[in-house]
Amino acid sequence: MSAKEGILYIATGRRHLDEMLISARSVRRHMPGVPIVVSTDQDGLPDDLFDEIRPIANPRHSFIDKIAPLCDTPFERTIFLDTDTLACAPFPDLFEILDRFDLALAHAPYRHDRPFVTPNCFAELNTGVLAYRRSPEVIALFQDWLRLYEKEVSETGRMESDQPAFREALYRSRLSSCVLPPEYNLRTVMPAAVGRCKVRIIHGRGPDMAQLERWVNASQSIRLFLPGALQLEGRHFTILSRPGRIVGGLIHASVAPFTLAERVLRNLKRRVLK
Repeated sequence: MSAKEGILYIATGRRHLDEMLISARSVRRHMPGVPIVVSTDQDGLPDDLFDEIRPIANPRHSFIDKIAPLCDTPFERTIFLDTDTLACAPFPDLFEILDRFDLALAHAPYRHDRPFVTPNCFAELNTGVLAYRRSPEVIALFQDWLRLYEKEVSETGRMESDQPAFREALYRSRLSSCVLPPEYNLRTVMPAAVGRCKVRIIHGRGPDMAQLERWVNASQSIRLFLPGALQLEGRHFTILSRPGRIVGGLIHASVAPFTLAERVLRNLKRRVLK
């Protein structure tokens, strides 16, 4: 198939396939007319959900699997979504932004502790939501990304995040990139703030993503989103203003025992289930 605009998923392994189906259905609800293509090593996908299913041979079940299919997109303008994403509202403007930029991504909530050849002020971007043009220059960027990542894996023996390699490849390129606001890639693993805008895409895993989708846009005011209780630590509650230090201390004091209690209950549950 060949179309001007579309969504691309890449899923290897059964777990990633199952969560990708949830993500693709959420896209269908909010953007019903947009084609969706998936590259996968799995069988038994619903025919009515995808416009094309492309096989992946010899998957390595790591981040490396996703880079090559990005180069082979059938669309002139592509929005790639990780399998653990969830659409909460339409996002056609991600195609529109490509009138001006070669690609668009959001900041990563944190950087991976690996050596960089780029200046420290050049941000690491999250590659789980990626809008891009299909052009020789962009494809060359992806090929450089794959080469750098494969070199790192070969030298270290570890298949960790692909984002440091992408950061280096992007810095070396001359492409124009747009940094997206957090509502287009709201990560659930770290605190995030959204200001008077609809969250378009949630990126992360949770016990009830459908409930999170309903709740995340219940208000259009400025919102602060925190990770789950088991992930909370005192460092999440440092408040900069002088009066706020007291509030931050109280929150820290209240969260610490709550988190400890949750962990105790979780360990007890595991022992019972054994």
